[in-house]
Amino acid sequence: MSLLATFGAAAVFFFAADLVYTLDHYFVHHDRERYRTGHSRHHRRYNVPKDAPQLDDYELSTYGTAAVMSFAGMSALSLLTGNWGFALGAALKFVHSLVFHCYQHGWWSSVPLRKQGLPPPSRGWGLATARYHAHHHAYPNDAVFTYAESWQGFDRILELVHPWLVRFTKDGRARVPTSPDMAR
Repeated sequence: MSLLATFGAAAVFFFAADLVYTLDHYFVHHDRERYRTGHSRHHRRYNVPKDAPQLDDYELSTYGTAAVMSFAGMSALSLLTGNWGFALGAALKFVHSLVFHCYQHGWWSSVPLRKQGLPPPSRGWGLATARYHAHHHAYPNDAVFTYAESWQGFDRILELVHPWLVRFTKDGRARVPTSPDMAR
């Protein structure tokens, strides 16, 4: 197997996993019950003054579970194809998720988030920065979508398909919004 094919497989998995993360994040914000029983904890944790480690047991467990599932699936695919780039991609995505989580929440400090006065992000197509993610925590219902973990482009695409996609969310099935921002 060539090095290019190995790195290509790792990149394909990484891109696909990032897309899945973004879509899941979008769907959890459009499912009141799922948000209440799980994800709201994450938002509450980072909207108050810092009082704990950057990564707690719950977050490590969440990332670890996703990593085990991804690595198991990608290892099987690697065995079937002979291309170990898929398994490598799963391992790299786990490391990336841990490191990027710490970077994305680097603004978490003794000063509560909304008192930090961070300006809102622009609708970009670049990397999702820590300030970009901070805006998501401070204003999760803003018209500028900030669900992406790595690439803002996924959010721009979500904004375009939101009027159609929201109908397939748990909350959206209950009512069809008349404007893209109503389901947020």
